[in-house]
Amino acid sequence: MKSLVVSEHHSIASLVQEGKAQDFFISRNEFGVGDIYTVQVENIMPSINAVFVKLEEGRMGFLHANDIPGEGSLYDRLAPGQKLMVQIEKEPTGKKGPRVNLKISLPGRYFVLTTETAGISISKKISDYEEKDRLKAIANLMKPEEFGLVIRTEASARTKEELEEDFVNLWNIWKNIMDKHDQRSGPGVVYKEKDFLYSILRDNFNSSIDEIVVSSLQAKYRTEEFLKTWTGREVPVRFLDTEQILQKTDVEKELRSCLSKRVDLPSGGYIIIQTMEALTAIDINSGKFTASNTLRETVRRTNMEAAIEIARHIRLRNIGGMIIIDFIDMAEREDRIRVMETLESALRPDKAKPQVGPLSELCLVEITRKRSGQALSEVFGEECPVCNGTGIIFKLANSSGSSSKSSSQNPKFNKQGNKSNNSFNKQNNSNRQSSGNKNSNLRSSNNPKNKKDYNNRKSDGKSRNFNSESHESKTNNDKNQQNSVSKGDSNKEEFEKLIDKSNSKKADAPVNKKSESEMEEVFNKIEPKNTNPAKTPVTNIDVDSKSDKNLDYEGEELIKDLTSKKTFTHFQLNDEIS
Repeated sequence: MKSLVVSEHHSIASLVQEGKAQDFFISRNEFGVGDIYTVQVENIMPSINAVFVKLEEGRMGFLHANDIPGEGSLYDRLAPGQKLMVQIEKEPTGKKGPRVNLKISLPGRYFVLTTETAGISISKKISDYEEKDRLKAIANLMKPEEFGLVIRTEASARTKEELEEDFVNLWNIWKNIMDKHDQRSGPGVVYKEKDFLYSILRDNFNSSIDEIVVSSLQAKYRTEEFLKTWTGREVPVRFLDTEQILQKTDVEKELRSCLSKRVDLPSGGYIIIQTMEALTAIDINSGKFTASNTLRETVRRTNMEAAIEIARHIRLRNIGGMIIIDFIDMAEREDRIRVMETLESALRPDKAKPQVGPLSELCLVEITRKRSGQALSEVFGEECPVCNGTGIIFKLANSSGSSSKSSSQNPKFNKQGNKSNNSFNKQNNSNRQSSGNKNSNLRSSNNPKNKKDYNNRKSDGKSRNFNSESHESKTNNDKNQQNSVSKGDSNKEEFEKLIDKSNSKKADAPVNKKSESEMEEVFNKIEPKNTNPAKTPVTNIDVDSKSDKNLDYEGEELIKDLTSKKTFTHFQLNDEIS
């Protein structure tokens, strides 16, 4: 059963036979084939033998020199700024604008009115000579001068009244187009077919169609009226909901399959279709084909199935330009001939009339097909913003991938390791700060001029920053601050032992955290911190105040002794390690 499915809402029509689409008819482009425009000549380019014309504001069309009547150079035939009337011959594809032609053709149900020739031509599908003569005689009576008529296949067996009605309709359309063109002062459209249903039925309905499916009840009534006028017989017409017509008739399924690179064959093989800028490459693979007993039979049957499916997909996808088919290698000449006959027979119904080249020794076939409208991938597809249309996302395996992989495999090591390293660096930095502050304080205390500043800094508890690990020792030092003077001798001895122990080690020896904390604790005992900075503010201290006399004699002697012996090897080691 053969059905013609028309969805006016989606501007999609399809010929479906036994659940498989045979043709798609899509009107989605701003510039459709057959639209007529008033244009203005913009650029004359003899270097490429073409002229660019302005269709609308910011939109240009391409007019080839072979489509311009007259003789001589392009400047002899056209002038910049000249007003013309053109018809869209090819829809824009990619970055190329639409191709236009000065030869206008208006299709009707039985005739095509054209300005290309002034003669009469008839469809080759009408084989009866008497019928041909009758149709030509009727056309001669109606044809105006300087115009031509093409008699279509559907005109066969039509009465003179039906033929005259169709011609009058075409002639009225032409007069309206000329009136709009004369009235226009600038570029713009003068004729565009707006009735999608009418144009589909006019160009594609024939006696081989068993059923018509439309997307609304109104479209059903209009279709029945058209068919009754044209055919004189009743044709089954049914309608489906607008949102379900493409799904229930398998048109959407066929559209999706035509956007895929891979097409599966009935026997288990498959073909790969890849479209590039210069050509379209089609590769054939046997896949899981196991129905034959010999390799020769497997190859022949796979190639023949592929030839039929390739011809169908070239037509459905509207692939134009150069097409290269890579068949599976065949050693026997008989198999090559059968495959080529199958391919040519499958391509014969194509209205674009593709030209097929011979099969080469490498089992390659070249096909050229005239571009007509946009390819299916251009209508329904758009370039991926992630991969820029390549289908591949670039990755460096040894950079981001490996690092992320290693971090995922050893999360515990990385997290804890980083954390400990950070705390170690923070500790070293705080030790350097504290050691620098203490070193400067001790040296300045020996200088009488700086003794007052030293006492001011010593009384300020906020000036010292300790890390989290020394917080406990700080608390202990605060508790022992009151007994720091009485225990000066013991602290001095303990401090000297630690200094001697530290000096006995090599300069590059690793730092012991325990010895660090011990040194810090002893030093804090010598130089106690003020735990209540609010009660002893640093600012506004009088030079002659009693704070200078708070340091007893024994404490001063201890500081002088420590400074003279250069006991800061511990802090110097930290600087070397960092």
